[in-house]
Amino acid sequence: MFSKRGLVAIVLTACAVISVLYWQSMSRPVTVADALTDHLSCVSYSPFHKADQTPFNRASAISAAQIEVDLTELAGRFDCVRTYTVTQGMEAVPGIAEKLGIKALLGIWIGRERDENEKELAAGIALGQKYPATIRAIVVGNEVLLRREQPPAMMRDYIQRVKAAVSVPVTYADVWEFWLRYRQDLLDSVSFATVHILPYWEDDPVGIEQAVEHVSHIYRQTSAELTGKQVLIGETGWPSYGRQRQEAEPTLVNQARFIREFAVRATLENIPYNVIEAFDQPWKRNSEGAVGGYWGIYSADDVAKFPFKGPVAEAAAWSDAAYATMALFAAGLMLIRPRQRRVAALAASLAIGVAGGGAWIGYCRDLLMTNRSLLEWAFTGLYAGLLLVAVFALGRPLAVWCAGGQRPQSPAPVAELSPWRRNGHSRFTAAARLLGALRFLFLFSAAMICLLLVFDVHPHDFPLALFSVPAIGFALLSWITGDSQTGVEEKLLAGWLGFAGLWIAVSEHLITVQDKPWQIADGLNQHALAWSFLCLLLAGSVLRPAGFDLRAGQRQNA
Repeated sequence: MFSKRGLVAIVLTACAVISVLYWQSMSRPVTVADALTDHLSCVSYSPFHKADQTPFNRASAISAAQIEVDLTELAGRFDCVRTYTVTQGMEAVPGIAEKLGIKALLGIWIGRERDENEKELAAGIALGQKYPATIRAIVVGNEVLLRREQPPAMMRDYIQRVKAAVSVPVTYADVWEFWLRYRQDLLDSVSFATVHILPYWEDDPVGIEQAVEHVSHIYRQTSAELTGKQVLIGETGWPSYGRQRQEAEPTLVNQARFIREFAVRATLENIPYNVIEAFDQPWKRNSEGAVGGYWGIYSADDVAKFPFKGPVAEAAAWSDAAYATMALFAAGLMLIRPRQRRVAALAASLAIGVAGGGAWIGYCRDLLMTNRSLLEWAFTGLYAGLLLVAVFALGRPLAVWCAGGQRPQSPAPVAELSPWRRNGHSRFTAAARLLGALRFLFLFSAAMICLLLVFDVHPHDFPLALFSVPAIGFALLSWITGDSQTGVEEKLLAGWLGFAGLWIAVSEHLITVQDKPWQIADGLNQHALAWSFLCLLLAGSVLRPAGFDLRAGQRQNA
């Protein structure tokens, strides 16, 4: 049987091993299928990938110079580009594409406002008449029915107006389910149907292992049901970063794998397609969460994220930073000088430093990938500092105890942090009050994140790196001390956190499809389960000793 010290040492060692293995996987080149050529079919192009650029600012316009730079880069890897609007500077695309020798799927944006729609229609028709040899087709509206911004009858009218005015083919684009739902309204008005098949965004998300087969199957299904019309896959792709949805995990390796495997499959099965998208779009994070900003084959600063051939590494540079941070954290923790079992203390410090350093650099990566504003940087930067403090505030007493030193102090309740309590009236030391403040701040933040995950319709990430150290650290501390030093504030936050953790573990594996009852997903969302586990650990660090105290009081009163 292991002693309590031995079990804690095993837990700390396991955390360190997991941290090292994780960062090794991020730097290891992964072999994925090569594309048949270095030149693919077509790619969605939106120029709003620079800082502070957004299509929601209708008064803004992208310069022709930026568009030419972008299209020159894309012309080396794609035969055509698909656009979504003919205003805000995008009216320059056909002329630049003609000069570069590539084609364009010209998009006319249709929204709620009739006046804006008329401007788009007039500009799109004019370009269609001016560049018939360059414009492969005009796409009148993108997912308008999905957004419920116009009825099918109005979309039919718009499509027919454009079709009567130009000599190029005219189509409408929407997710494949909506094309099947409204085919009676629109099919005979278009030259061909443009459908979106995005395995990540399906009601029942599809993992990377089945993603390409799923797209091929849905393409065949829609082609069979939309009889008499050719079908173009207008959007398909995979995100490189963000929140996992059931089995669908956004990673750079998975993105490269999907694009390459699908390009091969499309060539072999003669599937016309357009991939989404050319450049990462930071503005999409506002409505879609972090994942919305990472569908690009190029980063927002115009750097190709992966080649079409050869192995792909997820984040080699971040791995190097992680190893350096692990070494620094371990060195800092090793400065402790316990009176006995120096080797055990050094081993525990090494394990804590490796685990904590890996978590801290992981959270720093999350900040750079997800933050959009100064307010977000201020809030998340504060918690980056708190995580740094937590590694050392929790790590030092745990390392000393593992080496045979004194038992760690229990964190002070939040009520003990008030000024009058600190002025010589508190029975808690400064170290205990620091731990109490950290526990309360992480409990509060985790509870707020769970509120967003449970009640907000927008997708939110699971901040695993931020909460791994406090959740595991405070759980170990609670197990070691075994006593309860919590107030009602901590108990309420912990109660909600425990409930939300269980609910998230269940709800993330329920599939809600329109007109169908809830179903259980086939695969597991490892990120959601890991987040639920951390929530339960953090909640348990408060509720478990409180429960023991309650039972002890009941026995005394019996």
